[in-house]
Amino acid sequence: MAHTQTPGPLAVAATTDVNRRSHLRINADDVLWLQGVRIKYGADVRVIDISAGGMLIESESDFKAHSIVVFEVSGPESTQLTPARIVRSKAITVDGMTRYQVACAFKRPLSIPDLVAAGRPEVTAPPTTSSKALGQKVIARFLDGRVVRGYTNDFHTSKPQLHVRDERGGDPLVVHVAKLKALFFVREFAGDPKRVDRKDFQGAAHGRKVEVTFHDGEVLVGTTLGFRGAEHAFCVHPADPDSNNLRVFVAPAATKQIRFT
Repeated sequence: MAHTQTPGPLAVAATTDVNRRSHLRINADDVLWLQGVRIKYGADVRVIDISAGGMLIESESDFKAHSIVVFEVSGPESTQLTPARIVRSKAITVDGMTRYQVACAFKRPLSIPDLVAAGRPEVTAPPTTSSKALGQKVIARFLDGRVVRGYTNDFHTSKPQLHVRDERGGDPLVVHVAKLKALFFVREFAGDPKRVDRKDFQGAAHGRKVEVTFHDGEVLVGTTLGFRGAEHAFCVHPADPDSNNLRVFVAPAATKQIRFT
């Protein structure tokens, strides 16, 4: 795997354990640039949450406290080698198998675009109708078959609802997650109706490979970093890198089967 050391979204600087604990943590599904984390030349790990000063991961391997591990942190354009000190490792049981939750402190903090020094930025309705100001393009598909297209700027995986407004800047529609099949973050609203996404992986996959079958028969194949169980909503990055879907927020009520491959 090629590595680039150019400063960018993953640029780094010095840190301490004190400011590691003070950094705002973000759920892995909310870090839009994060495509995957793996041990250097080793296995992928599942990121539970991450901050500028460290991260909490889930791994099949145990780690010795205070040991130094180098992680490959992958974004859309580069992979950074990020050394970290193991703070603690705790055995847990997942699907009858023993795994480990491991807290890591980065030797040099990440400069994460999704964070600001004072915490998560306040989200307010913009006074302009430009697509950038309106937020991220989404297509909300509901359990009853309804479809809503628009922009959101207040989505968060832990929130029970979000607001979607059209590009004309009218009053936003309140979307309740409990009523969703899935929320699709898209490149374009129309896309190519004739295109069929690939369901196989080209090259290394970042995160756990997953196949989601919805109650309506649709099958979604991709990877996930933040799966916490079938009763929780989670995000999937499609296997096809050219898909019109950038990521898909899957609502638990809509799934018939979730299978890891």
